[in-house]
Amino acid sequence: MKRLLSMILMSAVVTVPHMALGTPILPSLLLSQQNKQENINQKIQVVFPDFVLVSLKSGNMTTGNFIDLNTRSLIISFKGYTTGIPLNEIKSIEFKDKVLIPANETVICQQSNNQCHQVTLTENQDKELTILEKIPLTNLSLFQGAKTALLTIPQQSEDEVNENITKLSNDTINIINALEIDESGEMITLTLTPTER
Repeated sequence: MKRLLSMILMSAVVTVPHMALGTPILPSLLLSQQNKQENINQKIQVVFPDFVLVSLKSGNMTTGNFIDLNTRSLIISFKGYTTGIPLNEIKSIEFKDKVLIPANETVICQQSNNQCHQVTLTENQDKELTILEKIPLTNLSLFQGAKTALLTIPQQSEDEVNENITKLSNDTINIINALEIDESGEMITLTLTPTER
C-alpha cells in the first residue's frame, strides 16, 4: 500500500518532457487585476430637477413633481396625488424648474439645507449639454426619496471614446435635463448639464 501511494505521488510530480509549467498567479497580480476592473467604470453624481414633463408612447403628455425613478416606473405627484407611470409606457422625460445641488460627492439631497443649495435650471441654460447614449437603466442608482443619484458610466472602447464622458467628473454636478428610454425599456439616453457645485 505504501509503495502504491509513493508511486501515485511520484507520478503527480513528473511532467511530460518539453512541456512548460504554468506560471503561478501572484497575489499582487490578482490585486492589480482587481484594481484594473474597478477603473473600467466611472461613477458620477447626477441630480434630478423638481418638475417633469413626461411624453408617453401613446402620444399623450403628463406633468408632475418628480418623486422617484426605478427600473419599473417613474413616480410623480400632482395636486396631492401620487402616481406611478410604467417605464414601458414612457418615451421621454424632460426635467424643469429647480434643482438641489449637493456640496460634494458624499452628500445626498432630499431637501434644501446647508449641504444642498437650490438653483433654478434657467441659471444653467448657457452651459454646454452632455449627451450620454445607451446607458443601462440599472446603472442609475437613485436613493429613494432623494433628488441625487449615482450614474455608472461603462468605459468605452478606444475606437468609440466619447469626449463628453471625459468632461464628466465628481468636481462638477450633473443636472439631468432629459431622459429618453429605448423600446426595450432597459437603455436610456441622458442629456446632462455639468455645473459647478
